[in-house]
Amino acid sequence: MAVSNVRPWAIFTGYMVLAAALTTKAIAIIRAQRRARSTGRSADGAGPAPSGRRAVVLFSLLAALSLATTWYHMFRFFEWSYGQWAIAHVAGADADGLRLGEWLRDTSLFRQAWASTLETAPRAWWSLQIFGFCANWSVMLAVQSRNRNTPHAWVFILLGQVVAISFAANLSFLAVLCSELPDRKRTAAPSAFSWHTVLLFGNLLWATSIPSAVGKPGFMLLLLGPHLLAFAPLLLDRIFPARTLGEPTWFWKAASMAWVLGVAFKGVFDENVTFEIVLQTLYEHPTVSSVGWDVICCWISFGAWAVAGLD
Repeated sequence: MAVSNVRPWAIFTGYMVLAAALTTKAIAIIRAQRRARSTGRSADGAGPAPSGRRAVVLFSLLAALSLATTWYHMFRFFEWSYGQWAIAHVAGADADGLRLGEWLRDTSLFRQAWASTLETAPRAWWSLQIFGFCANWSVMLAVQSRNRNTPHAWVFILLGQVVAISFAANLSFLAVLCSELPDRKRTAAPSAFSWHTVLLFGNLLWATSIPSAVGKPGFMLLLLGPHLLAFAPLLLDRIFPARTLGEPTWFWKAASMAWVLGVAFKGVFDENVTFEIVLQTLYEHPTVSSVGWDVICCWISFGAWAVAGLD
C-alpha cells in the first residue's frame, strides 16, 4: 500500500496559512488601535503629529524589508532542502516531475533548518543573536501591550516564531505607535530589577546552551525552550502585580545582548575563525541567510525604535 502524503501536505499548508492568518490579524490589531486613537484625537480636536506619521512609515518599510529578505532566503531553503532530498532518494528511480509530498513526508524542515544554522560557530554567531532579540522584544512587548491596552499581544509573539522576529517586532512597534498614549500614573517605570529581568536572563541562559546540543538526542526539546519562553512575559502579567513587572532598563537590555555576543564570539575564537569568515557565513546556507537577515533587520529596527519610536 502506498504511503499517503496527506499529513505532510496538511502540516506544510497549515504552516503557511497560519503565517498569513497571523499577519492579517496583526495588521487588523494595528488598524483597530489607530482608529481608536484617531477617534480620541478627533474628540480632543488634535491631529496626528508629523513625527508619529514618519515613524509609522518607517516601521512599515522596515517590516516589508524584513519579510522580503528573510522569506526570500526561506524559500531558497525549501529549494535547497528538496534538492538534498532528491539526491538521496530519487537517484535510480523515475525522476520525472516534482515529488514534494514525499519530500515533506521524509523531511523535518524545522529540525533541518535550525540544525543548519547552529552546526558551526560562525553560523551560531548569527543565530544566537536572534534568540537575544526575541527574549528582549518579548519582554518589551508585554510591558508596552499592558501600558497601551494592546489586545491579543500573543499574536505578535507567535508571528515572530512562525515568520521572523524582526517582521513581528516591527508590526508590534506599529501597534504601539498607533495606540493611545499610556496613563503615566499607571505606567511602571523601567526597573533595575523585576521579574521580567529575571526571565530575560533565564531565557538567554537557556538559549546560549543550544549550540552545544546540536546532533544530540535532546536538541529539539532544548530548542523549543526559548520559543515557548517568548510567551512567558505575557503570562507573568496575569500572575504578578504590575509594580514587580517593570521593563528592564536599557543597561540590562544592552548587557543581555552583550552577553549573547560574548558567547557567540567565544565560540568563533575557540575555533580560530576570523570575523571575515563569520561575515561570509551569511551566504553559506539559505537558513543562515534567512536568520542572518533577520538579525540585521533587528539591529536596524530596534535601533530605530530606540531613537524614533518611544514617546
